[in-house]
Amino acid sequence: MVSEKPDTVGKPDWALSGRERKAAERAKAGLPPRKRRGWLIVIVLVLIAAAALWWMRSPSATPDAEQAEAGTTQTSADVVVMQIMPSELMTIEPRLLRETVKVTGSLAPQRQLHLSAEVSGRVEDVTGREGDAVQAGQELIQIDIETLTNQLEQQRASAEATRAQLRLAQNQLERTQSLVNRGLTPSSELEAGQANVDQLAASLAAQEKQVESAENSLGHARVTAPFDAMISERSVDPGAYVGIGSALMSLVDLSHLEFEATVPVRYAASVKRGLEVELTVEGVGSVQFQGAVERINPVAISGSRMLPIYVGIDNSDGLLRGGMFASGRLVLEEKPQAIGVPYDAVYTDDAGRYVFKRDGDTVIRQAVEVAREWDGGRIVEIASGLAPGDVIISQPLQQLRAGASISVVGE
Repeated sequence: MVSEKPDTVGKPDWALSGRERKAAERAKAGLPPRKRRGWLIVIVLVLIAAAALWWMRSPSATPDAEQAEAGTTQTSADVVVMQIMPSELMTIEPRLLRETVKVTGSLAPQRQLHLSAEVSGRVEDVTGREGDAVQAGQELIQIDIETLTNQLEQQRASAEATRAQLRLAQNQLERTQSLVNRGLTPSSELEAGQANVDQLAASLAAQEKQVESAENSLGHARVTAPFDAMISERSVDPGAYVGIGSALMSLVDLSHLEFEATVPVRYAASVKRGLEVELTVEGVGSVQFQGAVERINPVAISGSRMLPIYVGIDNSDGLLRGGMFASGRLVLEEKPQAIGVPYDAVYTDDAGRYVFKRDGDTVIRQAVEVAREWDGGRIVEIASGLAPGDVIISQPLQQLRAGASISVVGE
């Protein structure tokens, strides 16, 4: 090591540097000169720079992006092991395969009725408000019947008077007929009597019709529910005057709803009555509802090439309401106990179609025969090559090769 010696001989104090002045002070105090360590710092910096350069140029310092992306690990024997997530494996089991098409639309009561007044009068009583349940035959609205009752009595009285006149005219006609037969009166009297009888009979028939109409009007003054329903709208209150045709109340039957949806016209040949529809309805969580196609519109919607269909939905539990939005799938065709795999699990090469099947800790190329595609091409039916219990790679993995070693995470 180099010692720091005071080289101050012959120099006045004003010419000394700071280091020389400190060295002179240490000498006067009898302390040894301070050793210089500058060279040691330089050596340390050089070693650090050399180590950094070596690390940057070392092959082990450069990550293998492809190996990292594929989730592989390197063993001491340089064997690449691909890590597989359990969700990327599929155990083959026979299942139900379906061909479906997505449908959306809204729900509406299959049976609804807008009640209107069939007679004129003042409303005396109204039963129920919006949301109330009513039963078939229950009285909903009562219109004042005093005027209608008076009209009915007048019509009945007029008809009874005409009926009495008709009986008298008929008796007179019989006597005239007897006189004509004996030559005691001219036949013109008989003709006049017959005309009078015919006229009275016609008048009586008209008046009896008026009586029947008045009786019907009296019956229409009491408005009842034609079926079990709920009140969706109430348009009148007691004391209001209504005329013929005035809106009174609206009823809906929610026990059976209708789902109106549309499907592309390319499926028109496959859509038939009775086909199953599985629906989820906005606002009722994950509950799934079942329905069946009841009607099919014979004409597609102009400009959209969409065909309206009408699906019946049982709502006996009253969970659904009219106007709710629903979506689901219309089942066009299905095949039970079939082997199906995801479309992405099937590969194609010069030798044909195949899947990657797990064989212990490796995967092998398993040739398969494809029958057809289901569910819009998302599922492939396997005719041969796979059996129940086989485990395949169900997801597309770019680095996967036949014979590759695998390790399932969590096993």
